[in-house]
Amino acid sequence: MNRVAALVDSALRHAWAFDELPWHLEVDPERDRFPQESFFAEGLRPFGAMSAAERRSFVFRETCFHLSNLLAGERSGEQLIAQVMVLTARERPTHREFLAVMAQEEAKHYLALHRYLSEKAGVLYPACQQLRSALDAIEGCASPELKLLVGQVVFEWTAASLVATLLTKSREPLLAAVLRVNLKDEARHLAYSQELREPLSRAFRGRAEPVWGELGLPARRMRRHALERLERLGVLHRYRTLVPDQLERCGFPAARLRRRLGQGLVKGLIRDA
Repeated sequence: MNRVAALVDSALRHAWAFDELPWHLEVDPERDRFPQESFFAEGLRPFGAMSAAERRSFVFRETCFHLSNLLAGERSGEQLIAQVMVLTARERPTHREFLAVMAQEEAKHYLALHRYLSEKAGVLYPACQQLRSALDAIEGCASPELKLLVGQVVFEWTAASLVATLLTKSREPLLAAVLRVNLKDEARHLAYSQELREPLSRAFRGRAEPVWGELGLPARRMRRHALERLERLGVLHRYRTLVPDQLERCGFPAARLRRRLGQGLVKGLIRDA
């Protein structure tokens, strides 16, 4: 049995039912099952000045905000997988069954999180604009390889990390049950992302370089030319300044990063390419 077939077998044997989650449990943000430790506000004077009950309420709503963004990602994941199934039906027939199972699992994650937030917690936020823009962009992209790269290798790892963190921090039993089944599925999805590394590497490797070769142009010189053109157009300057500026606005020291992103950026990119 190959690796993808083994993942299909694992998914079928460990499938969970939506109605079997403990939906009878009530969610009470006033109880100490929600921690008083905030993801982002911990250590800030206004947060420290709150009462214990106020901190629990704050962290509860903060948790709901993260879950709401996770909810948007799960729904988009279902869409991306469906798109990839259609676009790669001929190229990857052996992956088709696992993609179908994964789409169903993402749909269950979405339904469970939506019910938890809307019915049990009573707090459901719209996805933050930056995430929504990123999801819309990748859903609208024509390349199945890019959908897989961003959806499975970037978004999936980020989602799994968030779920694991929330599961560790929250002792609220219904949320823990929802996140636990989610994380078990995500572990298989992450294992599948490892199977994609080699085919995605082949798909992205040298898409421009054969064209350069047809014209007799050396790849290293063309990389340098492309990067120097980006430099003249101000694209790399924007990268050098935008990232440190955003970090400083969030209170992070960025002087060292700003120095390291200095004029050696082009040289480093050419050397790494």
